[in-house]
Amino acid sequence: LQILPKTMQKILLALVCLVVFSFSASSVGVGLLPDLQTVVPQHLQIVNSHQREILRFSNGIANTGEGDWRMRAEFPLADPSEPQLAIQEILDENGNVVQQEVVSQFQFHSEHNHWHINGVALFEVRQGSVDGPIFGGNSIKTTFCLIDWYKLEGNSPTKERTYFECNGDFQGISPGWIDQYHQSTDGQQLDITGAPEGIYYLVSEANPDGNFIEEDYDNNVAWVSFMLTRESNGNPKITVLEHSLCDAGLCGENIPNR
Repeated sequence: LQILPKTMQKILLALVCLVVFSFSASSVGVGLLPDLQTVVPQHLQIVNSHQREILRFSNGIANTGEGDWRMRAEFPLADPSEPQLAIQEILDENGNVVQQEVVSQFQFHSEHNHWHINGVALFEVRQGSVDGPIFGGNSIKTTFCLIDWYKLEGNSPTKERTYFECNGDFQGISPGWIDQYHQSTDGQQLDITGAPEGIYYLVSEANPDGNFIEEDYDNNVAWVSFMLTRESNGNPKITVLEHSLCDAGLCGENIPNR
């Protein structure tokens, strides 16, 4: 290269750089986005706890998109006393990271003894209609540890799970998988103490603040309505009435009751 005229050297170097850039660009594909949808809440029941009336329920979040909903911490998850930035990674079809953004925080959940991600879902009880007033200020944003728990369709072999560890390098939900929290799990409840008889709507929304990158932000809500009545002694009783429209796998009829 040294014996060539400087003009030729510059041309050759430019060509080499162009070839390297073209090869690098072609090796990275288009990012595949997740699409978060809420499974219709199931297993509704009222329990009395310390003179409070607590509505408990199971909640599931599905990934119906083409790409993983994949999260990693800014630093290794080591110190439970310190929240850590949650970074969402967008992958191409070959598993290359094509985009990454800080979207939330990892927070250690002492009741579950593992790390959760903040702002994953919003639970509300509304009176009279799905857009009615929120009863008793019951609007609670909750955290989740994101894992592949069961598939939207078919069996869910453990060996096919990509995300299964709450204290590992990554959390997430693979395309076609659902993460579910059982009604007895801490955080799966709303206080409806003293609610008068009538029709109520339990509304669950994934990605309520739109912080997580996904394909469609308009299909994240699911709800179930119920009639609340009271016995002669005042004890509450609920009867499920109907639920939001849902596709196969998102209606919740065959979900595992973990």
